[in-house]
Amino acid sequence: MKATNVINELKKYASEKRKNSNEWFFKTGKGEYGEGDRFIGVSMPDIRKAIKEFKKLPFPEIEKLLVSPIHEVRMSGVLILTNNAKRAFKKKDIDEHKKIADFYLKNKRGINNWDLVDVSCHYVIGDAIVNNIYDLKLLDDLASSDTLWDRRIAMVSTISFIRNGDVFPTVILAKKLLDNKEDLMHKAVGWMLREAWKREPAIIEDFLLENYHDIPRTALRYAIERMEETKRKEFLYLYKK
Repeated sequence: MKATNVINELKKYASEKRKNSNEWFFKTGKGEYGEGDRFIGVSMPDIRKAIKEFKKLPFPEIEKLLVSPIHEVRMSGVLILTNNAKRAFKKKDIDEHKKIADFYLKNKRGINNWDLVDVSCHYVIGDAIVNNIYDLKLLDDLASSDTLWDRRIAMVSTISFIRNGDVFPTVILAKKLLDNKEDLMHKAVGWMLREAWKREPAIIEDFLLENYHDIPRTALRYAIERMEETKRKEFLYLYKK
């Protein structure tokens, strides 16, 4: 079972039309966040089909996928890791989950676009912290990185805590990341605040009130998206003041 087998399987689903669409959607132009990323035109459902028989792909072969210049090839490696992490978490197999998470962190250079991060980090890293494989300090360290994708891994990984009813890691990291300049971080912060609001609306509304002078507009709009209209307008009015 080799990385080349996975790549050959992916190629069966490749489409020139989707390739062009993905290159536009993932901002691969000069100066954009995905500059230089390459696509062969495989949809996410088809990537999942392609990797179905490769759940036992060895780590050295997965590493070959993660260093590929082709986005869908890297995604295939990320999804194999993610699926294996889900199984390890469900079985409470701490040793296996740690191996997967350690490998993920060692190779995170290849996890370098928002979709690669968002599909994986909470299952691999967030759930590993929930299982006490790592300390919460890992998220703080990632959130302090100069690399956008490390910071997004930190923020989106907090969904693991939200699912367990604990919104405080989300609030703490959101506060730390409010001054980030990238729109993709504003969206990640707002998204996680919105998910946390579903669990603990009072805590998140207090956070928004305390920080409305500092929160980027995109983050605020994402955070208040599910609130009833009157309350949304109140927050937007405060933001304009």
